[in-house]
Amino acid sequence: MFPNVRSFKLQRIIQISVFSLLTGCAASIDATKDVQSARNLAQKQLPVVIDESQAWQPGESLSADAALAYAITHDALLKRDLSIIVQRRAEIAQAELPANPTINGAFGIAIDGLSGAPIILQGMQGLSWLWTRPDRIAAAEQTLQQAILTAASRTIEVVADVRTKHLTVSNYATLLELAEQDTTLARRALEITIEHASAGEASGNAIDKARVSMLQSEHTSQQALNKLAIASLELLHAMGCPEVESVLDVIPLQLTNYTDYTDVTLLSFAIEQRLDLATKRAIITKRSAEIGLANPPLISASVMFNENFGDRQAILPGGSITIALDGDAKESVADSKMQQAMFEYIDAMRTVVKEVRTLHESFLSSTLELDIDSQIVRVTETSLERAVDANKRGEFHPLQLIPIQRELIKAKQHKLQDALIVSTTVIALERAVGGTFTGIYK
Repeated sequence: MFPNVRSFKLQRIIQISVFSLLTGCAASIDATKDVQSARNLAQKQLPVVIDESQAWQPGESLSADAALAYAITHDALLKRDLSIIVQRRAEIAQAELPANPTINGAFGIAIDGLSGAPIILQGMQGLSWLWTRPDRIAAAEQTLQQAILTAASRTIEVVADVRTKHLTVSNYATLLELAEQDTTLARRALEITIEHASAGEASGNAIDKARVSMLQSEHTSQQALNKLAIASLELLHAMGCPEVESVLDVIPLQLTNYTDYTDVTLLSFAIEQRLDLATKRAIITKRSAEIGLANPPLISASVMFNENFGDRQAILPGGSITIALDGDAKESVADSKMQQAMFEYIDAMRTVVKEVRTLHESFLSSTLELDIDSQIVRVTETSLERAVDANKRGEFHPLQLIPIQRELIKAKQHKLQDALIVSTTVIALERAVGGTFTGIYK
């Protein structure tokens, strides 16, 4: 055999092998559209529009929109979920490719003093990918869908959490103002009592009682200040910047009025809308596709070039079949995983039913309590107006007026606390049905 012929055959074998290695490399790994898909899905199911250009800057007053924009751009877990989307897109590209081919080579060295040396080149390619490729791609696509749903769901969670904590800070700031007003009235009552005692019109016990009342009010004010500071830190943590100085200048969040719905309407909308349930459904689809991958025929093809010491050359095509002794077990495992996914979906649906019904019941109860508080505030305001008029006519002593003023402050505090419960429950219920009530009757 002439050297140039041998060289030509070697070149052809190497070219074919390299071509096999590179086939399919054109599969796209660009996940830009997938990431945008997650963002669009989240925005569709959010109760507010997020404008990232309005992100909060430390030192500025903190509105709910600015807090949300800042949180969306700084949440570490959301960034992690978006990076997982990129990974899943690359895994789809991997699923589209054939199994990696194997190239073996050996070169003999003559040690008997004779001329010539053997050459052995072998290329092997698994063929099972030909019939498992559709199932592998389907499974990988469902994994990508899970990643998109998870990232969108994380966005909804961040928005609900930040809105709740922002509302809490705003509410606690108002409660602190009321507590300080009460402390001011308690101090005034103590001053008047001391004046009366100096004139012989009040006893020492009256002074002690007024002083204890003032100290209790100061204690309540300190508690309100502490709650506000902690709530501010929790808000900053939810936004992704716990290291920033506490924010006390918070612009109150105005919630739109909630229209009550029946349990049936809320539950049917939640099952359709919730992304975590959609993720569970995607897992079931993935497990179903993996059943086809459990026990495929394992067949490989090979081609070998051989040259012996006598300069004789040969091309040896071949193949191999792997007999899977555990095939039935693999199929049983895959089927069991799909059953597990189905039962997990059922359990998730039951959890959603409980969550929605519990929140709806809490909303109805807290709404009634808020209505009672509103009535108490109105009655106390009316009582205070009569007391002020009587005081102007000289029929009412200031020490009789101050307790009514403090009762009004306490009534307003109770109303604010119940209003916070109602508002945060609405946000939680909105999250429980999928992120927004928009489209609930479509």
